[in-house]
Amino acid sequence: MKICKPISLFAIIMIIVYATSGCERDDICAEGTPTTPFLIIKFINNDTQIATDIKRPVELQIRAVGFDSIIDIGTVRDSIAIPLRTNTTSTEFEFTINSDTTNDATLANTDIVSFQYTPIEEYVSSACGFRVVYNAITASEGEAGTDGDWIRGISEQRTNVTDETAAHIFIFH
Repeated sequence: MKICKPISLFAIIMIIVYATSGCERDDICAEGTPTTPFLIIKFINNDTQIATDIKRPVELQIRAVGFDSIIDIGTVRDSIAIPLRTNTTSTEFEFTINSDTTNDATLANTDIVSFQYTPIEEYVSSACGFRVVYNAITASEGEAGTDGDWIRGISEQRTNVTDETAAHIFIFH
């Protein structure tokens, strides 16, 4: 009986070690891991059309066409970051300036901009899953509304949206 106890204890320990040796630590998506990037848009003064001549839009508000909620972009300095849809090849946004008409008599002015692209899924890791990058992005302005155009031109600077390090699109106004 004295031999059976150590052997059974050893067998139990070996079973536990064998059962847990195949386990991996919890796989956590590390901070700084690349995720689906936002589209970076920079606003440029149309008079000079120089990339460093920033012109901040007044009271800018952005809403995806077909959705009720307004995209929170915070205070616009020189550029904004907006999400593109991952399950389709285009996204349309309403860009509205002078959106807060309660303070003055200036009327809001809305232009629609359409972005076309090819979404590509990339595997990141088992913890992070997939991310989507956008290739061959193009931008086009829709028809002018009754309030006129405030956007004077659009230029693609980087046609592949794979990161958020620099502007992908310039909007001249």
